Amino acid sequence: MKVNKIINAIISIVIVSVFSGCAHQLEIKNLDMYKNTSLISLKKQAQVGIVADTRTMEGIIFIKKIADSLQRYNIKATTAVSLNEKKLDYVVKITVNSDYKGSGWNFWINWPGFLIFTPAWHGYNYTIEHNLSVLLTDPKSGAQLDSFYIPIKLDIRHAAINRTWTEIGWLEFGVIPLVGGVFFIQYDNNVTPIAHDMAIPVLADFIAQEIAERLQTLN
Repeated sequence: MKVNKIINAIISIVIVSVFSGCAHQLEIKNLDMYKNTSLISLKKQAQVGIVADTRTMEGIIFIKKIADSLQRYNIKATTAVSLNEKKLDYVVKITVNSDYKGSGWNFWINWPGFLIFTPAWHGYNYTIEHNLSVLLTDPKSGAQLDSFYIPIKLDIRHAAINRTWTEIGWLEFGVIPLVGGVFFIQYDNNVTPIAHDMAIPVLADFIAQEIAERLQTLN
């Protein structure tokens, strides 16, 4: 009787853990390091044309957010460069190359981590990298005025039911979490939209402020 009660208790714990698998909401552990530490605004409004160089929809959204953030610093930005070329003070070409990575630690989080429900309370580890190059040119002469490069690396934790369900390994000697751990080393694409919603406003403002600082020296 006592054995049955223990087994039933374990089954209940596993079921609760599996169906509350998103207990660890997405966390970007180092996002604060990309928050603005200065607030430079141009004394004279600058007209800037944004040229986007990216291969992904996330990159396009990122650059559009940067253009929106520039407005805060007395910089009027447009992506219609050719239509406004004569009115522009500067052309800013922004190149975004992104990389999405899983982690070898995810194997150990899943197995033997499932024994203490590590996937749910700790989450899996991921990394999103954005490598940005910014080139400032004179729209009239095409001459390069300035350029800079900013590497961004986001350290992420996240738990979702599409992975934490393997904690049912409690019920079948751990084979499922062992096999799942091998696959979960890879990046989870479900992380991307959540991470971007959280990070892009902060990162866009960070880049916009850097552009404003550069333009301040040129004004």
